[in-house]
Amino acid sequence: MKKIIFSTVLFLSLSLVHAQNYEYQITEGTVPGQEYAVSFGTNIIGANEDFVKYNWQKFVKKQGGTTYLVKSDFGNFEFESEHVSFPALGGEEVTLHSRFTPNDDETGVELTIWIENGDGTYYSIKESKNSGDEIKKWLRSFNKKVMKINRSQRW
Repeated sequence: MKKIIFSTVLFLSLSLVHAQNYEYQITEGTVPGQEYAVSFGTNIIGANEDFVKYNWQKFVKKQGGTTYLVKSDFGNFEFESEHVSFPALGGEEVTLHSRFTPNDDETGVELTIWIENGDGTYYSIKESKNSGDEIKKWLRSFNKKVMKINRSQRW
């Protein structure tokens, strides 16, 4: 009996650790049509799309940005946020592009962002490896904040 209880507790603990690591993971990708441009994505598990979009707009507004809906297509939404003082790039003013889609498991929202510099070019990891890490940290902080708000509202 003790072995069964111990095994169950161990299994649940490992499942929770895996879920926590997964929900805050930041991925890198490419921006369609931009050879060297980099996108960053995060999987926000357990939150609905409207909730994430609303909190994203609030998050970006705190950075001085104004967000506009650019495209809506079968549950996929693209936004453009102009005049964002981007902390991960030393406060440089940029335009953030963001896409919200249901994640692959349909258990939350996949948020993907890419950054347009003031001169119209797109952010590339070649500019600085350190800034890429800072962007990931910034996006991860949004994910954690949204998850915390979402959890508090469910209980």
